[in-house]
Amino acid sequence: MVDKPVVLGLPLDVLFEIFWYLHPLDLVYLTRVSKHFRLFLLSRRKAKSIWTGALKRIDRLPQCPSYLSKPAYANLLFWPYCHRCYSSCDVIQWELRIRCCNRCTDDMLIGREKLPLFVDQLNCLDAGQLIPMSVISSAGPCVRHTDNTYRKPLTVASHADVNKLNMQYKFSKDSLLLNDLIIYREKVTQEIYQHVALCRIWEAEVADQRRKELVDQRKRDVVEKLESLGLGDELESLRSDASALKEFDNLVVRQDQELTDSSCQVSLLRLQNFLEIKRARRLTVLFQDCFKNLAVVVSDMTKTFKNNKNNNLKVFPQAIDICLLSEVRCMIDIPEVLSAEAFVDALTLRLPQLLLAWNSQATRQLADLVRAELGGIDNDIDPLELAALVFRCSNCRLHVTYPSALAHSCLRVKTFDKPWVQLPMETTALGRRMSLVEVYEKAAIEAFEMYPWNCTVLEAGGCIKRIHNLFQVLGRDPNSTTVDDMESCPIRVTCKSCSGSRNRMILTYRTALIHLVRNHSDNKDDAVWVVVV
Repeated sequence: MVDKPVVLGLPLDVLFEIFWYLHPLDLVYLTRVSKHFRLFLLSRRKAKSIWTGALKRIDRLPQCPSYLSKPAYANLLFWPYCHRCYSSCDVIQWELRIRCCNRCTDDMLIGREKLPLFVDQLNCLDAGQLIPMSVISSAGPCVRHTDNTYRKPLTVASHADVNKLNMQYKFSKDSLLLNDLIIYREKVTQEIYQHVALCRIWEAEVADQRRKELVDQRKRDVVEKLESLGLGDELESLRSDASALKEFDNLVVRQDQELTDSSCQVSLLRLQNFLEIKRARRLTVLFQDCFKNLAVVVSDMTKTFKNNKNNNLKVFPQAIDICLLSEVRCMIDIPEVLSAEAFVDALTLRLPQLLLAWNSQATRQLADLVRAELGGIDNDIDPLELAALVFRCSNCRLHVTYPSALAHSCLRVKTFDKPWVQLPMETTALGRRMSLVEVYEKAAIEAFEMYPWNCTVLEAGGCIKRIHNLFQVLGRDPNSTTVDDMESCPIRVTCKSCSGSRNRMILTYRTALIHLVRNHSDNKDDAVWVVVV
């Protein structure tokens, strides 16, 4: 609290100099600090220049109207509280020159239909020409027209204006002054409406400026945090891409609010994901020429190998399979070391060894899958050579054997075969930074429009129960008996479940396997095998 001696003890020049730099809202608050400040700011003639100067310093603010004092005008503009109960209220009823919260509606406002009868009888004028009227939401005067909760509009006037008009009418209704009153009320009301139009324009400009400030500050905060995460280079690369920069700005300013800790976490994850995808796209463009050259070289070399009857390859890789080999990736990752021509020459020279290396890698992956699913196979036994091995494809449900399983069509999937699946670049998890290897792999998938060879769609244990029953009849161990062992086996079997009394199917072990997977299931023990003597 500012005491009287303190205020009066200061020289007026000092007080005026201090007050001259204050915002109108600061002056409004000072009038509520103490009686002495209130008297000083509202009663002294010289204080008028303080209010005038403070209001002039507000950019593009309409001049104070004749029907309001400058302190009252400043109070209406900047004091964000209801004029009756002093609760928070950020909506100004410009036509009524008040701020009114939802709880004070009945005490401060009156509906158009409740106006005194004489208002409609004065020369058949519209009530809005005699008394300022405002349109509010039925949800309350504090609800803006732009809010989603805005409902049925209501036309209202202030009780203060209605009471004033009522007193003026009672004084002049039976005299010649009534016409003068009507002219005066029309003039004052029209002046209010004209000034309200200017105030609404100014209010919209202030809100827009505030929104821009929030957006700019939010953008600066976001960029600073992204740079601290090591994404400064990606932000810099956006400057040359207008569409990407616009998309980035839309993500940053999705809300015109200050960046809080909680919103920061969500925004950063979304923006980090956006930059990761853009980074991957940018690197993909750099890889494209090498990918095209690689596809041509691999295609030509594969044809050469297929025409060579002496090659030992069980399955031929596609361009994407060669592209994902670590040796090839190293050559593509460093374009400044190898020119396009040098890359083609180096790849052509190394491709025979790469084809063999990939073939061995694919065979090893399939063997590991079999060993993991079946279990109980000795380390010195090649699981792919087991006679009891039959694969079932989880995609097409077909049964295949080795080595044809290596070339099964479902092991290679084109990206456009699954239109409901997003391309790899779009599936980056929020908040996770992609490694260069991952970017490279996803770029290759999109460039070649297919996924690399993948044997995980094959199931080695899908027919294990049926096959074990057959090998038990044959007297062989399914976990150690190889194809070569069974090829030299003279034993023949017949399926009693499928053979008639006259006709019997005499089957080798291989034809018995085919019969098993096609005609019997693991769910039912319906295959009865008998050795043919």
